[in-house]
Amino acid sequence: MNRTPTWILQDDTLPPSGDYCGESKALYSFDLDQDILFYSAVKLTRETHLQLPLDRLRQKSSADLQFSKFTPFDPPSSPQLDLTGFPPPYRQPSTSTTDHCLLFTSRILSDFSYQWRYILRRPNRECTFLRLARAIVSIATCDFEVREVTRQGSTFGVFYVVKVDNLPSWKPYKSRLFTIGGTTIVLDQDLRTALKDARVNAEERRRELMNSGDRMGSITYLLLSIRHMMLCHATCDGSFSYTAPTTLLDGVDPPSPKSIQLLLQALASASQPPPRTPVHNLPLKVQDRILRHVSEGPIEAARLGCLLDLGSPFTWLRSHDPPRSGGSIELLTAPSQRTEFTPVDSDICVGRWSTGVSYR
Repeated sequence: MNRTPTWILQDDTLPPSGDYCGESKALYSFDLDQDILFYSAVKLTRETHLQLPLDRLRQKSSADLQFSKFTPFDPPSSPQLDLTGFPPPYRQPSTSTTDHCLLFTSRILSDFSYQWRYILRRPNRECTFLRLARAIVSIATCDFEVREVTRQGSTFGVFYVVKVDNLPSWKPYKSRLFTIGGTTIVLDQDLRTALKDARVNAEERRRELMNSGDRMGSITYLLLSIRHMMLCHATCDGSFSYTAPTTLLDGVDPPSPKSIQLLLQALASASQPPPRTPVHNLPLKVQDRILRHVSEGPIEAARLGCLLDLGSPFTWLRSHDPPRSGGSIELLTAPSQRTEFTPVDSDICVGRWSTGVSYR
């Protein structure tokens, strides 16, 4: 049975590479900048990638065009990091992180990496890169919304189920260099370029403050290429140091606890310290009971616990969810029916857009 192709207007091209999310797909992508038509076919572990100049389609004989006119091509591979551009000595970060944030954000970032693995394995256009970077920073700082679904019936259309032809849909960052709290974030898919930009920015800020008679305190820079990251430190005397580059999200392996910890350390000054309240003086078990009442599901309660430094570290278990007590909280990868006994669905969103990470 022949099916009419579904055309989607997107601001990046796919061909996908690597893991295809268990789907069999045939994708046609028109790259108007290069004036090329890409064709990618995925079936189980076999993949086919072909291309054709769009000029061939504009010719009068294009009606008789066959696949034999297409030529094979290799999808772009994930950029590798050349450590020769980052000579030692390396700085050791001094900012501490809490078990709350480490255990909570590590799982979400790992699931985010898994959901978008076929995109993270290849170079992206600027718009896609800036969207991915925004989600990573939002998750690491717990600056995201949790959309909860409790009603019975089908969840189809409620969650953004990530498929091999999807691209991130939330708004991207508008700039590649900006400041959040006390941290300056430098975004570039080439970490060496990000390092140059950070050095230039640090020197410019130092000169401006010297000319005005002010003294510059230390500046923290987070250099983020998504696949790799590093943390830099600049001072008023002109010194500039950095940590060893580390792999973050490459779409192949889950992010390591060390890389997540470095990310949290870099963003530790991006938000104000949590306020001290009378609830902080209560025993942990009482704090946990209070947090359970702030939302229908456990994900939003855990997020507030991280922001306010309240309660016990999140275990990712449904230990208090009658009548569904017990079991682990699982990542949703496909729509499914809800019943009266289905746990609360918690969708991680940036703005009003789902990041493709939903839990039940």
